[in-house]
Amino acid sequence: MKKVFHLYKTFSPYTHGGIETYVDSIIQSESKFEHYFLSIGNSSLSNSQKIIFKKTFQYSSDIFSLGLCKFILKKIDKENDVIHIHTPWPSMEFFLCFLNFKKIIVTYHSDIIRQKFINFFFKYITMYFLKRKVSKIIATSEIYCKSSKILRKISKKNICIIPIGVKDLAYLNNLKKDLRKNYILFIGSNRSYKGIPLLEQLLKKESLKFVLIGSGLSHLNKYPNTEIYENISEAKKADIISNASALLMTSTSRNEAFGIVLVESLRSGIPILSPDLNSGVSFVNQDNLTGFVYKTGDITDLRIKLKKFKDIDYSKYLDLRFQARFRYEQIFNLNHMIKRLDEVYYEIS
Repeated sequence: MKKVFHLYKTFSPYTHGGIETYVDSIIQSESKFEHYFLSIGNSSLSNSQKIIFKKTFQYSSDIFSLGLCKFILKKIDKENDVIHIHTPWPSMEFFLCFLNFKKIIVTYHSDIIRQKFINFFFKYITMYFLKRKVSKIIATSEIYCKSSKILRKISKKNICIIPIGVKDLAYLNNLKKDLRKNYILFIGSNRSYKGIPLLEQLLKKESLKFVLIGSGLSHLNKYPNTEIYENISEAKKADIISNASALLMTSTSRNEAFGIVLVESLRSGIPILSPDLNSGVSFVNQDNLTGFVYKTGDITDLRIKLKKFKDIDYSKYLDLRFQARFRYEQIFNLNHMIKRLDEVYYEIS
């Protein structure tokens, strides 16, 4: 069985994020390839599929490990093994530029948005790496591919669009269940692009019940209509999603490149209220089909769209629920994603 080595700078449960979830879903899937995950953090968390290396240094959000680089040089077959790197990861891309691995795949998750100083210099390395060293680039949505300043400069024949998929639930709640009077759900940690100030404005102004899942949100406990969870199991999270009236996203920038939590919401047949980010978020949630879309960062428009949920009749609400689940089944089921990825691995093998 051919080997695929996934490279990303962090991993779960050491850190929590969409890319970590994405990689985990691949290495745990029923793929026709043998998958390994190489990352940086607490080496005691290594197992048969995850090999974790000690950090050598860190600059901003970039992390480098000399031990990981040595492993790549000594243990990965340059001719036969596949390297699947998940970017952005500046130092690793720079390192791989100097090596002659024949089979490198990149899942291009996001442009570098906040670190403008790094990106001013690094974008040239990225372009060289993608054009000269990579066999295939995977983008997770057509809309992100077209709007990315980097991917627009890459030949389309080298790019493959494969939306992120998530594993189906063991048990799906009745899609005819009326959840309109339940709670509005927010999932996300307190990061700069998650729009937490916008969320807090909403909590101040609305009397609806809100449930929040994520770290760094304890300061929002002061609002009586708010319940907060942190460090819960995936099963508990899925249960909370499945009983929400709707899922709310308040992100304010293209750092939110896709939003796996949106797919998890579609999976449960839960409508979405999301910003118009011109990223994969705008691909996952379809306005008036699987939920509603509001102007990014605009509290007035957000409240208008939220009122549409409050006032929605039962038949329209059920239609949103059915359409959400249908969109998951057609596009975002994990089996679809793994099948497409295996095809890409075969293509370059």
